[in-house]
Amino acid sequence: MKVTEIEHFSHRHKLELSYSQKPYRCDGCKQEGFGSCYQCNKKTKCDFHLHEKCAMADPLATHPFFNNCIFEFRKKRKHGKRCKACGKDIRGFMYKSKKAYLHPCCLKLPNTLNGEGGLILNLKDKASSKCLICRHKKISGKVKGWAYVSTCGKHCYHVGCVNHMNFENWGCFNSQQNGGNISLVFIKQESGRKKKRGCCVGCALDLIVNAILGSALQLAAGCVLGLS
Repeated sequence: MKVTEIEHFSHRHKLELSYSQKPYRCDGCKQEGFGSCYQCNKKTKCDFHLHEKCAMADPLATHPFFNNCIFEFRKKRKHGKRCKACGKDIRGFMYKSKKAYLHPCCLKLPNTLNGEGGLILNLKDKASSKCLICRHKKISGKVKGWAYVSTCGKHCYHVGCVNHMNFENWGCFNSQQNGGNISLVFIKQESGRKKKRGCCVGCALDLIVNAILGSALQLAAGCVLGLS
């Protein structure tokens, strides 16, 4: 069960779990957010938001891509450093180790995503083929960037590219409730011979979008998420 109200060192007021249907700027990591977040109590009228993973960050963490390596949570940015996963600049909350810097949301990305029709996407520390969004294997000259790669080998997407796509095209997502879960669905319109391929691409993107944005929410009793 999710914690619906917290006190956080980064803000003077209590923060409530909510659901934003438009992009916001996380005041922790300084990256964009969409969907589930902790925000300042509405009565105070503070425009303050935290990603769930930034709000609930552990002091120490590990990641399977880095053997025998401990990541320490830090509050302040590191000038000139980039996130090993998405390739974006480190501007606020981060995890630091001797080998890499990671945004809290990137460090917590799920290793495996399972979709309909046997679709399985595995998180890799580098793209095995060209990303289907940027058409490159590296996300930038110096950063390879993590990628979700399907077991069938037909889908490969950089985490950073999907994240950028989210906010370039955020109007192309629908909030969809299924039982106790809320998720985002990518709207992709195809016709003719491309229709079947478009559906496969859409399914893969749905999985990755929700993994990156953390938009799948488990509704807790008494928690109002603004979707009623």
